[in-house]
Amino acid sequence: MTSPDETPTNPRDFESGQSVEACVRGLERLLSIAGKPVDRPQIRRTVGEAMRAWPGAIEQQWWVWLVESGVSLGISLRPIDLSPRELQRLVLHGDAVLLGPSDEHPWRLLQRSGSRVHIESCPDGLESRSTSLGSLVTSLGLSQADELRCVVLEPQMQDISAISDHQRPWNRLARLIRPEWTEIWMLVVFSVFVGVLNLATPIAVEALVNTVAFGRFLQPVVVLALMLFVFLAFAASLRALQTVVAEVIQRRLFVRVARDLGRRLPRVQQEAYDEEYGPELVNRFFDVITIQKVVPTLLLDGLTVILSTAIGMAVLAFYHPWLLGFDAVLLVLMAVATFGLGRGAIKSSIIESKKKYKVAAWLEELARCPTAFRLEGGPEFASDRTDQLVANYLEARRGHFRILMRQVVFSLGLQAIASTALLGIGGWLVISGQLTLGQLVAAELIVAVIVGAFAKLGKHLESVYDLMASVDKLGHLADLPLERDSGLLHHPHTGPASLKMDGISYQHAGHGGIQRLSLQLNSGEKVLLHGSSGTGKSTLADLLFGLRQPDSGTIAIDQVSPREYRPDILRGHVALARSGDLFEGTILENVHLERTAISPQDAREALVAVGLLDELSELEEGLETHLPASGSPLSDGQIRRLILARAIAGKPRLLVLDGLLDSLSPAEANRCLLPLADRQAPWTLVVLSSRADLQAEWDQVISLQETHS
Repeated sequence: MTSPDETPTNPRDFESGQSVEACVRGLERLLSIAGKPVDRPQIRRTVGEAMRAWPGAIEQQWWVWLVESGVSLGISLRPIDLSPRELQRLVLHGDAVLLGPSDEHPWRLLQRSGSRVHIESCPDGLESRSTSLGSLVTSLGLSQADELRCVVLEPQMQDISAISDHQRPWNRLARLIRPEWTEIWMLVVFSVFVGVLNLATPIAVEALVNTVAFGRFLQPVVVLALMLFVFLAFAASLRALQTVVAEVIQRRLFVRVARDLGRRLPRVQQEAYDEEYGPELVNRFFDVITIQKVVPTLLLDGLTVILSTAIGMAVLAFYHPWLLGFDAVLLVLMAVATFGLGRGAIKSSIIESKKKYKVAAWLEELARCPTAFRLEGGPEFASDRTDQLVANYLEARRGHFRILMRQVVFSLGLQAIASTALLGIGGWLVISGQLTLGQLVAAELIVAVIVGAFAKLGKHLESVYDLMASVDKLGHLADLPLERDSGLLHHPHTGPASLKMDGISYQHAGHGGIQRLSLQLNSGEKVLLHGSSGTGKSTLADLLFGLRQPDSGTIAIDQVSPREYRPDILRGHVALARSGDLFEGTILENVHLERTAISPQDAREALVAVGLLDELSELEEGLETHLPASGSPLSDGQIRRLILARAIAGKPRLLVLDGLLDSLSPAEANRCLLPLADRQAPWTLVVLSSRADLQAEWDQVISLQETHS
């Protein structure tokens, strides 16, 4: 199963009514499935914009139009090339799949509904039928040798983002596991059967006691033993199936959360990182492991305990009205232990989790700043701060444990009292002839199972509270504000961009920024803006790259404001290079970023332009050398030039350098600037630096220090 490469366009009359209607109808259905609002005029405008931006024949470009329109409409669609067998597997997992048009077949939307597959044609939607999974390939008129291209609707974690500031963890959890409802219902059905089959033992014991009491024949005992074995073996096989289904849920939860964060984090608004450290925030991803473990455990053990309790109590109620009353009292006491004594437990678990993450964040700081904490007094400060944070965690843990412990003590006491009370009540009923001895033994076994499982309440409840805290932490990631999805997709201009800034201002919360800055650059011009720390160089770079929006004033690139473009389209024309943007991967990966428009030759030419190719070729593995996030074995200057090569490899129309040349030697900086400031270069150049001595044929040199005065 592979993702298709970008298809070359084949311009023709692509805005035919059939093409537009098919795309619009398909997106309407996908938006409806994703639970998104359906605005037909907006969908039509978005599809038309995508068709103009990526012209071509519908048979070639339909998936491009859908994927790009989906981004603008807030859903994630993934194009995939697959075989019919892989298509069956994809639909089995519950994914909504849209098959594109071909000479023989119209657009078709496939969605699993229970044990069957619903097939709907687009754009008319007149053909709507269902078929079994096994006959799906035949129903679609396909052969196993066919190769299909489709788009798949991917679930998004934004379903668990807070609708308000006080989104409850239970609501987040329900939204998180909603795509797994089919598998969860399978577990419920299995648990019902397992709960019924668990009664085989007490019922068999009841029959055995009655048989032994009234006779000494061996044959009934053998028959009872064989029947009990059959029931228990069937229950065991159902438990094995439950384990398999739970494993599927675990895998899908991990993959869904990881994939969604992989799409989400590059789109988080820059302001979200002004107050919080991004890498530390991402530590909350590890809470998905808790969710992976706890959700299947609760679905397996929790459902089994609940259903076994309900069925067992129903059997007791049929034995005698007194036992029905015993059931009622037992249920009330169990509810008191769970809900009454557990009041505030979820809140205290979340507080404990936050304190734990503060400890982890501090330890991460110690690893991030090794030199600072080696200075005189540094180790003592590190130790004292660690002790304080650990003490805060222990205080929060004690508060949470008090709630948990009172539930455990109550449930253990309930176990002793319930078993004793049933023995007394049952003994009296047997003596008075209202209950048989076998029924008493069976009732004792049933209650022993119920209260024994409830006595383990501490373990299960602590898992529930940990689950709520983990969902809250993932919700914190889902709540990070994202850049807008909408905007222009089509840019008619080519060649170096023109740039105009008119009185732009941007003020950070309580410090620094830009004040009433104006600048005009014609196509292909080069400008140096220099200033000391705090004069707004990085802020200006963020504004040009669309990471922030000015508080006042206007920015226009080719007479269009950056905020009017969809962010990813804007960044196809504007490149920003700044230090610290190296990631773990090979040298080539750090240059091309898997951008389909950049060939290996383009990457090499970019490395030549910054004077790195010969230096990197001396490494043992050359350009395939794997770099850690620190960039070792490259020097700081080489890392900066590598980041610069990444920016120019895509041949942007506007190139922005944010302090990238500041730490280079004058010779290195001027050598890098030579190809960048060349009049034949395909970009307009904006260099932001603390150095005023950078040598190039500048069209303008502006002191940001003066704009602040």
